[in-house]
Amino acid sequence: MIILLCFSNSAFAQSVSTTFLSDSTQSYIITDKIGIFREENQQEKTIESIQEIDFIVEGKEIITVNNDKNGFWLKIPIQNKTLLKEWYLEIGSGHGDLEFYIPETNNSIKTYRKILLAEKIPFSERLIQTDRFLLPLFLLQNQSMTIFVRGESNYFQAPVRIAPLKYYFERDHKADIAEGVYYGFVIVMFLYNLFVFFTLRERGYLYYVGYLLFFGLAMAQIRGHGFEFLWFSFPLINNYAPLFYVFGGICASLFLIDFLHTQKNSRFFHITLHITIYAFALAGVASILGFKNIASYINQVVGAISTLNSLAAAIYVYYTGYKPAKYIIVAWSGYLLGILVFVLAGVDIIPYNTFTSSGILLGSAVEMILLSVALAARIEFYKKGREELQAKMLKTSEEHREFVETQNKRLEERVVERTEELNVVNEELSVNLERLHEQNVVIEKKNQDITASINYAKRIQDAMLPSLEEIASIFPNFFVFFEPRDIVSGDFYYFKQINQKVIVGAIDCTGHGVPGAFMSLIGNDLLNEIVENKSVTQASHILDKLDEGITKVLRQTDTQVRDGMDAAFCVYDIETQVMEYAGARNPLIYIENEELKIIKADRQSIGGNLIKNQFNKKYFTNHILNTHETTSFYLFTDGFQDQFGGEADKKFTTKRFRNVLVEVSKLPFSQQQEFLKNTLKNWMGYTNRQIDDILVFGFKVGK
Repeated sequence: MIILLCFSNSAFAQSVSTTFLSDSTQSYIITDKIGIFREENQQEKTIESIQEIDFIVEGKEIITVNNDKNGFWLKIPIQNKTLLKEWYLEIGSGHGDLEFYIPETNNSIKTYRKILLAEKIPFSERLIQTDRFLLPLFLLQNQSMTIFVRGESNYFQAPVRIAPLKYYFERDHKADIAEGVYYGFVIVMFLYNLFVFFTLRERGYLYYVGYLLFFGLAMAQIRGHGFEFLWFSFPLINNYAPLFYVFGGICASLFLIDFLHTQKNSRFFHITLHITIYAFALAGVASILGFKNIASYINQVVGAISTLNSLAAAIYVYYTGYKPAKYIIVAWSGYLLGILVFVLAGVDIIPYNTFTSSGILLGSAVEMILLSVALAARIEFYKKGREELQAKMLKTSEEHREFVETQNKRLEERVVERTEELNVVNEELSVNLERLHEQNVVIEKKNQDITASINYAKRIQDAMLPSLEEIASIFPNFFVFFEPRDIVSGDFYYFKQINQKVIVGAIDCTGHGVPGAFMSLIGNDLLNEIVENKSVTQASHILDKLDEGITKVLRQTDTQVRDGMDAAFCVYDIETQVMEYAGARNPLIYIENEELKIIKADRQSIGGNLIKNQFNKKYFTNHILNTHETTSFYLFTDGFQDQFGGEADKKFTTKRFRNVLVEVSKLPFSQQQEFLKNTLKNWMGYTNRQIDDILVFGFKVGK
């Protein structure tokens, strides 16, 4: 969606300072620098009217919206001071509906491209499918841009960050491991206690299992993983998210009533816990009727009050003599503290940060363990009570001896019965562990089979590439430096002679490994169709036809598939000795008399851009230059110059790569490949791994 705006003085009257991106390896938290405007009385602003509004810099580390029916606007001015062109803006919460307005300028008219990231649309329609809102930005060096964001949410706490893609990979990798362990722990505890319930038939285990189920779903919802992995195609479920907390709170209250025997030990807390159940039920009714804000507010208030009430109930029952309540005190203290911190952060009473947003996970993990221990301790409590009762009865008169013996026998039978049941449970657990081991063996075998399949796929891809003998028969002075990141590659080179014309290409497909290899096979087949069958030999026309072919094969006008490729092609006429060049984001470098010259590529990729294909299609430019016997030509992808390494662990950079090409051009072509290989190896050292496929094609034409 494009919105047109004329430039006006009011657009520059804002007092929000610009954030300068000065280091391409760093992330920037800019929440305390951006402008914020909160709508009032449900009067929604438009992108046109918001230009005349003075934004406020609140200076907080996080944006907080809690049970507010009004929308809010963010103004984010940035300027890129680095060579890095691809940045990613993150609104660190996957809850709510956000509209991003990206500025574009056309003939002195400012336009805004609208991008929607929201809980109300299917998860698959997000630009980048992650549990947070992540927007890719393209900024040239020293380019400025002011982005506007409008949001609506009943529960929204999020920092605003801008960083390179590498930062999010590294950060989310660690978080995913920790959260994956947590979810695995919840599942194991759920299955274990469900099995114990079916074995012992005690209601306490059923209430506890219900609590684990709904609390796990609530955590998955608030962390964004529920929408990502469970109900991704049903965004309507997000409108009823408060129900997870409702059922979780009801099950927790029922568990406490059963475990603490409140009906016997404390009439007061027996009543208050039932009131808590009714209050949660009221929130559930509000959620079902569509009042999500009201339901969330009731859940927060009841959750905060019930934490203190539950802890007080456990302490009171403990001092009445029911000793298993101590486990509830310890377990509930950690868990309730986590809930209290989480709720207070949600209503903006305390700061919202990594600890306050994740403390509930740590507290609940400890609580789950201790509650399971508490259930087991209750059996031990019964056993101890039997022993104490036995000791008292031995002191009674002879006339009660028969009664004592009867009670002892009953208690012993109960203990034996429970012990046998627990032994069965332990036996089942041992069998499950053995099955898990067997499954691990199967998984290892499958990994070996997959690796073998990929190795076989490499043989197929190698057969697709032109042979070095074929290239040497036409260009005796050449080399191909080809280093896939994985076994198979998304980069590939192309070489074909059609009559007196020789076509040379270096192509970089989206991705690497198996996905990239599939793209390379598609690209190679399309090139053979274009060059051999259709006899297209003009460099720019080859790129035009390849662009059409990729768009058609991947159905990019009908789907969300955005894969494509960058490429550089040279066409050399053997008779006229004229060289043609056309490039899609990949330039041509040629060196004459140790002087490096460059022909820039068109700033558009092949395929992968729905807006370009539908509304703004441009044809590729054809460049013609005369050749000399001393001229060295180099086609390449971006893998070499983007590789991290060196003492500062930074990218190799385009400038350093061009200097290396000048040095390597002084050597015979038979030595140039080895020189590049050693240069890359020394740059990476022993600690850095290859981050992308690498391809450099060098050649010299002769008469």
